[in-house]
Parts: sequence; C-alpha cells; structure tokens
Amino acid sequence: MPKKYLFTIVFLIILDASTKDMAYSLLDDEFIQVPFVIIPWFLSLEYAQNIGIAFSIPITGLFLKILTVVLIFGIFWYYWKEERPKKSPLLNLSFALIFAWALGNAWERIFRWYVTDFIAVEHFAIFNLADSYISLWALWIICYYYKNR
Repeated sequence: MPKKYLFTIVFLIILDASTKDMAYSLLDDEFIQVPFVIIPWFLSLEYAQNIGIAFSIPITGLFLKILTVVLIFGIFWYYWKEERPKKSPLLNLSFALIFAWALGNAWERIFRWYVTDFIAVEHFAIFNLADSYISLWALWIICYYYKNR
C-alpha cells in the first residue's frame, strides 16, 4: 500500500478516536445519558458502549478479541494478495477505509472491552465514525467492480 494511504489510515483512526473521546466527554453523564438531537425523530448523538459486534450482536469476551484479530489479518491478506496487485487508487483508498475501521474499533475492543458508539439513527442503530467508513468502502468497491467488469 503506498505511503499516502498509510497516512490516510492513520488520519482516519485519529479522527475516529477524537470523535469517540468527544462523545464520551460531551454525552456521557454519570447519572443520565442525554441524547443530543440533530434531526428530530431521525438523527441524534447518544453515548453507548458496544460490547458486542455490529448492531450489538452479543458475541463478547476473549472470543471476540481473537475473532477481531483474525478478521484484521484476513482482510489484510485478501487485500495484499487480490487487490493490491491491481494498483487501483480507488481500491487502495477503499481498503484504507476498511483498515481504519478495523484497527480503530479493534483497539477499543481489545484494550477497553467495548467500542464507543454515539451516532444514533432512530429505529436503526447507534454507531461511530469508523463504522461509516464501512459504508464508503462498500460503495467504492461496488463502483470499482461495476466500472471494471
């Protein structure tokens, strides 16, 4: 992966960690957690500690930590063997996003036993900035393969 994408990964991890720290500082109260409404009945900021995996699926503990590390190595291996040789800027940027998501959330999951979530979409989920990287990754991968089929 070219150095500019490594810089992108580090930048995105720092951005995600900073927003999680701000969410903790501004939204977590010892006695009450008050959501900050952005768009009524749709979008708010609300502090949550996700001890499970995506959408709070209840896989927890040491097994989840091991699974996290295995998945990161799996994603890296796939990128290195299948996508990196294509030398596509779009693919490289896409995988920078997925690495930033995986490493940022893995750090919290391994050392804090939870992932900080704070972006609440009514009737859907509470997630964090790194989780939104997955959506961009998927969109860009779809665009790449649609364009290059």
